[in-house]
Amino acid sequence: SGNRGSKRSAPQNPSASLGDPPGTPPLAPVLQLLRNQLQEKDALIRHLENDWERSRAQREREEKLLVTAWYNM
Repeated sequence: SGNRGSKRSAPQNPSASLGDPPGTPPLAPVLQLLRNQLQEKDALIRHLENDWERSRAQREREEKLLVTAWYNM
């Protein structure tokens, strides 16, 4: 029974990690899911970078207005 248990566990994990043909089909949906998650995170990063750039530009405009107002006092 020890050999049967090792034969059952060996094809499940190592075949998927080694990329054996029997392990490849179950791996494909996982890879697609990970690719989708990566694309979503990349899109979020781009969005946050754009927001940061807009905030930085707004802050610079506000600082210039404050300096102008200070000198006009």
